[in-house]
Amino acid sequence: MKDSGIGSFLAGVVIGAVVGAAVGLLVAPESGDELREQLGEFVEDKRTAFGEAVNEGRVAAEQARADMRSGNASGNAPGSAAEGATP
Repeated sequence: MKDSGIGSFLAGVVIGAVVGAAVGLLVAPESGDELREQLGEFVEDKRTAFGEAVNEGRVAAEQARADMRSGNASGNAPGSAAEGATP
């Protein structure tokens, strides 16, 4: 049977990840508590930024929907001559 090398590759990835995590913990300049606190602050900042982006997107989508319903999305009403309709 021919070995495709996928199993060896995945084993190498897993071993590399474990060794990398262990080395990272050994050379980390901060204690675990400080690192967790910094990570928590980072996650909270990103969560807030993501929430703001979602709200901005929601407002933009609602505005686009309102514009489409009123026919003002491109400044031309649907079926107008500017849109390519023939009179």
